[in-house]
Amino acid sequence: MFGLRKHLRAAGGDFVDWASTAPVAQDPAVRAYFSSRVNWFFLIVALIMYSIAWPTLPVTHSVPTFVLPVVAAFAALPIALAWSAPLVGWAVSVVSAQVIGLVVPTRNDWELTIQVTHFIELLVLTAMVMLRCPLRWIPLVWLTTSLVVAYAVHPAWIVGISVLAVVVALLRGLMASRRQLAARTRQTEEAEAESAVLQERARIARDLHDVVAHRMSMVVVMSQTARYRIDDVSPAAAAEFDAIADAARTSLDEVRQLLGVLRVEGAETTAPNPVLAQIDSLVAETSRAGSEVTLIREVDDAGVGESAALVIYRIVQESLANATRHAPGSRTLVSVTPGEHGTVEVAVVNSAPTAEPLGIGGNGVGIPGMLERAQAVGGSPVAAPTVDGGFAVRARIPMTPPRDGVVAGAPSSVTVPKVSSPVSDQ
Repeated sequence: MFGLRKHLRAAGGDFVDWASTAPVAQDPAVRAYFSSRVNWFFLIVALIMYSIAWPTLPVTHSVPTFVLPVVAAFAALPIALAWSAPLVGWAVSVVSAQVIGLVVPTRNDWELTIQVTHFIELLVLTAMVMLRCPLRWIPLVWLTTSLVVAYAVHPAWIVGISVLAVVVALLRGLMASRRQLAARTRQTEEAEAESAVLQERARIARDLHDVVAHRMSMVVVMSQTARYRIDDVSPAAAAEFDAIADAARTSLDEVRQLLGVLRVEGAETTAPNPVLAQIDSLVAETSRAGSEVTLIREVDDAGVGESAALVIYRIVQESLANATRHAPGSRTLVSVTPGEHGTVEVAVVNSAPTAEPLGIGGNGVGIPGMLERAQAVGGSPVAAPTVDGGFAVRARIPMTPPRDGVVAGAPSSVTVPKVSSPVSDQ
């Protein structure tokens, strides 16, 4: 007994090895078919139906014995293609049903021209084709199946096939809409993620411009004016200062190139770093670089929100940097005072320059970025030249950003205090 089991196991293993190494088993289509569990399911269903169709075929139809397995195969086996190739299986089933109904006679008063297994197979394949084929095929599949079923079974089945077509079409429409919704949801999430990345890049670009560019500009200015501010500067020391200025100017240009890559127009910023108290040190630092700056600050720091303080600081910082670069020798007045309707009036006004600009070029993003910052918190900024040849930046910033993003009484023009020019004083 044990020897027989051993031989059977060996024979089964040999068969499996032969089947797995056979040329047909190496075909990509065959391997793809047997790699799907759904295909295995329909294959098992087809074999079960075949095992029923073969022995019952002589009961319903008058068929020679040697033709039984062939007719039974058409009545059962095409359902094995219901998932992998439903259109092919449906075509074989519908054609064979019509041919069998016309050629093979029935017996024992069998009312159908085909077997029940063949009818079940045809319904399943029709449903699968309508589900998986292109939508333009559904009318053709419905018409063909209806005609064949009306002849092979009963004309009343046309209604059933029609209902099946309508239900499948509605189901496909629902599935398509859900897929579109899922795709749009993914696109929205991707767009939001990309927008967040771009906004973060814009924030980094603004902060780099406000901090690094300002500091580097101060290095250039201090280096170029050191020989005039410090007594007894030797030629070697003056040349060293000039070299420092050139290196700082080159670094500043490289930083601006980096900012051009990072910057994205229209993004908002959310980095609350400096406070109003630091404007004093900012003005002092600019004064040490040789610029004449006067500060009027009459605002209580505790009453100004964090985001408003950041915007005010950045406006003053960028305006002082611009005045230092483009209006050397000018006098600058910085005014931070309380305004109406819970706002802060910020004004940075410089007089006409008395010397040529220092040649520290820019990429044109300083003033736009400053204006965007002010508008982001509901402020109303204005930047324009003054009548005496200077430049003025003025903004009305709410102490706390309003919900509607609008500041009451927003200024529509620049009205700035008079800043005397050094030329007029000489």
